[in-house]
Amino acid sequence: MYIFRLNKVLDYIHANLEQPLSLNALASVAGFSPFHFHRIFKSLVGETLGDYIQRARLEKSANMLLNRPGDNILEIALSCGFSSAAIFSRAFKAHFGTSPSQFRRQEKRKLGKVESKSGKDLFSHSRYNKGSFPTTFEGRIELPMDVEVKLLPTFHVADIRHIYGYSKGVFSNQIGEAFQHVRKWAGARDLMGPHTLVIGIPYDNPDITPNDRCRYDACVTVPAEITNAEGEIGIQDIAGGKYAVCRIEVSTSETYTIGETVDRLYGEWLPGSGYQVDDGPPLEIYHDSTDKPPGTWISMDYCVPIKPL
Repeated sequence: MYIFRLNKVLDYIHANLEQPLSLNALASVAGFSPFHFHRIFKSLVGETLGDYIQRARLEKSANMLLNRPGDNILEIALSCGFSSAAIFSRAFKAHFGTSPSQFRRQEKRKLGKVESKSGKDLFSHSRYNKGSFPTTFEGRIELPMDVEVKLLPTFHVADIRHIYGYSKGVFSNQIGEAFQHVRKWAGARDLMGPHTLVIGIPYDNPDITPNDRCRYDACVTVPAEITNAEGEIGIQDIAGGKYAVCRIEVSTSETYTIGETVDRLYGEWLPGSGYQVDDGPPLEIYHDSTDKPPGTWISMDYCVPIKPL
């Protein structure tokens, strides 16, 4: 029950970062007294409520600086809950070590300077939005990206939220266990079938958010009449709409290349596409591989919500 209430608060915070978020209001969302809620939140999340909200606002602003070149700094500041550009700039520099305008310019200067990454290197803080990419990584020929713009439906899912971190292109045991748990829950209730989709929701950019703070939902689609669950299992609707859908197929021994492909999607395909990133997290829609031994291959559609520039 505590996890369910915490997830309600986290969802509320991230949906309302531009609004005042008081302790009393968030405690009411959780159904706890303010005094106890503050202690419960810090115990479960590892940060005070105020620190979490400030970090979430700053990380959202950093992603907007990278992905929305047409938005000015004041617009970004206000949309992330800061009352002025000056207050935002001071907080941004204290957190990231550079001003918002310098942060944006630095990313532009990095275009075309991407280096190959191994799974171990993915825990460093190189940025997600890279721009032009080399044609090879360590001599390996870069395959063309398979990207399509698609209208995806709303997905009604059962989920387990993992709030203790992930890294780009590295599949943690904890997230794997979360998928197993939610699949077993659905299977025990005869909700798994041939049309069931397995979907991951990586909410945070691991090149901006510290790896140990990144949030991830492990989901399976369930029938619309399923509206309640229990324990760690939640029920939610994943918004449909227009997405850039990139098919990624890799051996489980080379999962680090998923991060490379996602970098190319954001930095190479997106700038020339006529689209920009829309609000909402990306989706990872997993598919069974029919011609590979189980457990040796990953096939997914990486889906980024988009809107016209």
